[in-house]
Amino acid sequence: MVRTVAVITSIGVAASLAGCSATESNENEITFFANNTQDSYQKLIDGFEAANPGITIKFSTTNGAQAGYQQTLQTRISGGQLTDVFVAPPEQLNDLVKNNTVKDLTDEPFMADLNDTNKEQSSVDSKIYSMSVTSWTNAFAYNKDLLAKAGYDSIPETWDEFIEMLKALKDAGVEKPYLEPKAGLGAMVESWIGFDSSEASKSIDQQITDGDTTFKDTYGEYYAEWAKLFDTGVMGSEVTGLGDDQVRTEFAAGRLAVMPSGYWDVNTFNDAGLNYAFGRLPMLHKEDTPYAPGAADSGYAINSKISGKKLENAEKFLAYIASEEGLKNVQDGLGLIPATKNYTPEIDEHFSEPYELYLSTGNLYLNTLGWPTSGRSTLRAETFAQLQQVALGSETPDQAASNLDAKIKTLS
Repeated sequence: MVRTVAVITSIGVAASLAGCSATESNENEITFFANNTQDSYQKLIDGFEAANPGITIKFSTTNGAQAGYQQTLQTRISGGQLTDVFVAPPEQLNDLVKNNTVKDLTDEPFMADLNDTNKEQSSVDSKIYSMSVTSWTNAFAYNKDLLAKAGYDSIPETWDEFIEMLKALKDAGVEKPYLEPKAGLGAMVESWIGFDSSEASKSIDQQITDGDTTFKDTYGEYYAEWAKLFDTGVMGSEVTGLGDDQVRTEFAAGRLAVMPSGYWDVNTFNDAGLNYAFGRLPMLHKEDTPYAPGAADSGYAINSKISGKKLENAEKFLAYIASEEGLKNVQDGLGLIPATKNYTPEIDEHFSEPYELYLSTGNLYLNTLGWPTSGRSTLRAETFAQLQQVALGSETPDQAASNLDAKIKTLS
C-alpha cells in the first residue's frame, strides 16, 4: 500500500489559530477531516448519527483521498480551519502535540480497549493523543489463474524463488507478471529489515538514526536484492510513472499477476470477480520469520481548542468509533482491520494467509518509526525517489542508499 507522505514545515506558524472559525459553528455539528473518501466513511457517519439523534457530521477530505492529506492538514491548521475531529498521521503527531493542536486522550474511557501497539504509536512523552483502532499490513495480491499458467498456486517463500516464478510467468505469456506503484517501490524491503531488526537489540532504522550504522551499510544490500526485478527483466522502469490506481486497475482487470496490496483492496477485487488471493511477502532466506510492512493505523484526534458541547460531541464520536458497532462500520466501509480488545473482526477468506502471518503475530515493521520524528515524511518520500532512480538505471542500489545518508544529515 502507498501511504503518501508530505513534509510538515510550518504547523507552528499558526497553530494558535487551530480552533477558530471552522470549529465555532453549530454546536451539534461535528466537523470531521479524514484521509479517505466520504463513501468509505458513510457507514460510520450514518451509524453515529442514528445512534445520536440531533448530532450531525460534516465530512471533508482531500482531492484524491489519501494523496496530499498531510499537506492539506498542515494548511488547514495554519489557516485556522482545523476541524473538530481529524485523522492524525503518526508522522505528524509530534508536531501536533508540540504546537498544542491535539487533545490528550490518555484517560478517556473510550481508550480502554485499544491494543498496546496502537497506543504506543499514538503516544508522545507517555501520553496518548490519537485513537488508533485499526492496524494494517502489506501483502501480495495474486491472480490464481495467471499463476497457474506457470504451474504455481501460491507465492513462494523466498525472494529468489519469487523471481524465478515471475520469470516463469513471463515465459508463459503473462505480459505483466509484477508491478509496484511509483510511491511504493521496494515493497519487500521493510519485510527483510523487519526480520533482521527482530534479531537485534534495536531496529536497523533506529541504529541509523543513532549513528551506529548507515543506510549504505544496511539498505544497500536490500536495495540490491530488490533491483533483481529489473536485472532479470520481470519488471521494467515504467513503474516510475505508475500511480496506485493504475496498478490496481491492471490487477482488477485481470492483466497483472502480482502486486503489493492490502486488506483495503478486498472489496475492489471481490467486485471485479477475480479468482485471486493475498499471500506472503517472500523473505530473503527460507528460515527467516515472515515479516511485512505494517503498523497501527493513523488515529482519530480531537482539536484541542474546542470546548463545551463541541468537545462533548467530539468525544461521543470517538466513543462510537471505538464501540463494536462503530468498529464493524470502520471495517465494512474503509476495508481496515480493527485491532482492539473488544472486537474480533471477520476476515475475508482471500486475506487469511497474511492475517495469520502478520497481523495475528504482530510481525509488522515500519521503517519510519525508527527515524528522526521531525524528518520522517521527508525521508520516506526520499526512499521512493531514490528507488525510482534505481529503476531508471541512473543510480546503483549503493548510490541510492548513500543518498539517503546525505538526506538524513540534513534533517538532524
